[in-house]
Amino acid sequence: MQVSSVARVAKTSDGKAVMEVAGRPAFELNPVALSIWTKLTSGHSLPEISSQIAAEFGAPEGVTARDVQRFVKQLKDHLLVYDDN
Repeated sequence: MQVSSVARVAKTSDGKAVMEVAGRPAFELNPVALSIWTKLTSGHSLPEISSQIAAEFGAPEGVTARDVQRFVKQLKDHLLVYDDN
């Protein structure tokens, strides 16, 4: 999975994480979304991310797999990530 070069995460002055697209704030990220994004940018696969999120947040892997898939779909819908092929 590839991450768009126009998207990046920035911290606001109040400590929140905001995804900027082409330099403009677009999404506020909760801790789970921030962790997923960070793992995507590091090149982890979706199954790896789901497993790591489950361990990191103490959630069942079935739940984290759905959450990861849902967030990645939103990112794809906004053209912020895309499949390698």
